[in-house]
Amino acid sequence: MKIELLRKLSGYYYVLSVPLFYVSFLTPVNLFAPLLSVFAWVCLVPLFVYIRSKPLKDVYITSFITGLFGFGVVYYWMGDFGQALPYGKIVIVALIVPCISVFFATKILLAEYLSRMFPRLTMILYPSVWIAFDWVQTIGTMAFPWNFLGYTQYPFIHFIQIASITGIFGITFIIVFANISIAELIQAKLCNSNYRPALLACSIVCVVVMVSTGYGFIRLKHHHEYANSHLRVAMVQSCFSPWENWTRNKYIYLDILKTLTQQAMQHDPDIVVWSESATLENISYSYFNGNLNHFEEEVLALAATNRVPLLTGEIGIIEDVVKRRYYPQNSMVLINSAGQVVDTYAKIHLVPFGEWFPYGELFPFVNDIIDAFGGSNFIPGDSPRIFTIGSFRCAPLICYENIFHRLCRYYANAGIDFYVNITNLLWTENPVGPMQHFYFSVFRAIENGIWFVSAGNSGFTALIDPY
Repeated sequence: MKIELLRKLSGYYYVLSVPLFYVSFLTPVNLFAPLLSVFAWVCLVPLFVYIRSKPLKDVYITSFITGLFGFGVVYYWMGDFGQALPYGKIVIVALIVPCISVFFATKILLAEYLSRMFPRLTMILYPSVWIAFDWVQTIGTMAFPWNFLGYTQYPFIHFIQIASITGIFGITFIIVFANISIAELIQAKLCNSNYRPALLACSIVCVVVMVSTGYGFIRLKHHHEYANSHLRVAMVQSCFSPWENWTRNKYIYLDILKTLTQQAMQHDPDIVVWSESATLENISYSYFNGNLNHFEEEVLALAATNRVPLLTGEIGIIEDVVKRRYYPQNSMVLINSAGQVVDTYAKIHLVPFGEWFPYGELFPFVNDIIDAFGGSNFIPGDSPRIFTIGSFRCAPLICYENIFHRLCRYYANAGIDFYVNITNLLWTENPVGPMQHFYFSVFRAIENGIWFVSAGNSGFTALIDPY
């Protein structure tokens, strides 16, 4: 009976990819043991070995099931967005994880289909298809490029320096190439077929990793000092959620921000940065229309009193004069040392479902669900902006815009001196979410060779150098 049970279980060994996913991506386990991320190099092997001899229908179903459980254990924390309602966490996870799993299963299906047509190219086709799908995840109004395999390698600082040449896609390519090469080697051994091509591929992976790591050592050893004059940045982490009855509590929140800012002023900063949604007022709109309320006047007066520019999140407004309608935006505003609003930036990449749903007119019930969960209905910005602070050029990013490599590359090509990414992650009390978000910034800094200011109201508030 035990033998029969083992035989049945052996038909499901692909589920080993699930615990390997769990320890590869940033979760509570490798939060304290980050070197477990090395398992990313084999996390797909059980799945790849299993599907090689299966019909394409089974390939898709198996990959989808693996994705459901794998991404379920990695991204369960996103369910916190729905914690305001009974069973809200379950509903959120039940919406997000299947969508990610469909994408995951589709790229494996296509890679497997092509590899059966061109078997000699299997070990190139898999990573090529993989990063092509990853790229697709970065475009469109519903883009959500959160789950790239390359991000698992954040602890290996020397190895990920290769991102300065290849970007995050290059690291993902190497990892998938390693997984399929090992899977092909195992498959060849099991079938007593020619294993030399797979063995050669595994050897190439080892060489690439060693060369990349060697490059990282050289890059870190010979990094140059920042050429521009120095800038002292004070980042204020307020640790309050502005969405908790803002109207009643806003002056309490403002006192907290003032107190922390005055403490930061003891270090003589050149600029003060508050987090995303640090205020839910319409500072820039009110300023340019000459109808500031008392709260907004207090914020401007703080910058003027300290004689230091202030960057803060706000609720921007787009006014439709013809239809006499007002549309909110998730924005960042720059207030100069004289207490004047000099520039604003409206977030371009809004979080799907959380901040907007672009197809609300077609599916109005979806907007009703979003409202029930406490989501927003913002209008996206239409173009990047570059803030000028003294002799420095600053690229504003809001919330998860640090995962959009093309936006960050645009800013880099425009000659900025540093990024400022303001975030609001206090809607989750799980440390995994803010940690995952933070390490995206590490990769953007390395890819573009530019300093990164990450300022949140919770999680990680830090200054990241270009290495």
